Amino acid sequence: MQVRGGEGESARPGVDELTASFHGQSDPGFARQRSQQARSARGGLMAAGALVALVCLFVIAGRLNSGTPTGMGTAVYGLSLASAALSVELARRARTRWAMMAIILAAAGASLADALP
Repeated sequence: MQVRGGEGESARPGVDELTASFHGQSDPGFARQRSQQARSARGGLMAAGALVALVCLFVIAGRLNSGTPTGMGTAVYGLSLASAALSVELARRARTRWAMMAIILAAAGASLADALP
């Protein structure tokens, strides 16, 4: 693997070099296994984000249909719903670390919203 250098160029290897070295591994099933693990991680995060979003949506609908005045808790549930929906999109785009952070933020917001009026 050659590393590009010189002035104005990045010292890090390019995508083509990394792809070639990854596919040049001695175990031909290694790349397939890693790809399958990444796909299942994305699917799991998408499911978790969708579940949190669905819970937030049902709670918001319940609060709006109850006839009581909506307060700050409903607004925080709305922000949690947006964060959970964002996590699904991030997981779909293979940004699993950011997706996990968005799910944690959504769950923490939903827990906080229960304490608010």
